[in-house]
Amino acid sequence: DEPVYLKLISYIKNLFQGNLGVSIINPSINVNYVIKRFLPWTLFISTVSLFISFFLGTLIGAFMAWRRGKKTEVIVTSYIVASSAIPDYILGLLVLYFFAYRLGWFPQMGAYSISSNIGFNLDFILSVLYHAALPIFTYVFIQTAGWALMMKGSAIAVMGEDYIQAARARGVPEKIIVSKYMRKNAILPLVTSLALSFAALFGGSPLMESIFNYPGLGQAYGGYIGQRDYFMIIGILFFTSFIIIIANIIADSLYSIIDPRIRRDS
Repeated sequence: DEPVYLKLISYIKNLFQGNLGVSIINPSINVNYVIKRFLPWTLFISTVSLFISFFLGTLIGAFMAWRRGKKTEVIVTSYIVASSAIPDYILGLLVLYFFAYRLGWFPQMGAYSISSNIGFNLDFILSVLYHAALPIFTYVFIQTAGWALMMKGSAIAVMGEDYIQAARARGVPEKIIVSKYMRKNAILPLVTSLALSFAALFGGSPLMESIFNYPGLGQAYGGYIGQRDYFMIIGILFFTSFIIIIANIIADSLYSIIDPRIRRDS
């Protein structure tokens, strides 16, 4: 019964007070409760997948640049091209079908076993890792290809620098050149891409978590979209946008920390 501008002012006031909205369907549930309950699971699989894929991708990319033109580089490049061409949701469905339904090696749903004793103990930790294995594997398989291609391009550019040629002229072993000279400098441009990759994982979580029936914030968000619970949708979207912005700021700050040349230039 209020004008639109008064509703907007009230909404902004609630945002500054930490109130992100209340469900239309069930007023006893608010966005803050949903975030508190489901966000840790999404952050867990997203961050673990991101760092594993970043580590593997940079290693593979450096190897591809070092072994450029060799048979091993062609084999690895074929894997990268094939994995890049598969949509993440298609791979997720295939992984779930073969490893969960057909072979029964992994659970089909949930974040941990019901019989587990919830708490910081070995049984619960192993159960969480066991249930998160398939989503993390899918994320890593897809993301690693992109990191490898970016690292390969950056490493090839670094390999042509004068200090690399000077190190070879001094007789520095090739493995040391790759590990201490090439990889260390080629990885710097990829740091700023970490935030964008985190945003991609976070943004794609509704589809992936729904495929694996994993109880993360993405699955909850997808459920509210299906129910057309607009207040919950807006609140969760506002929160995820805020997280992505913070991730970008952290990535930019880290770049100036790990690269002394940025600090000298400023």
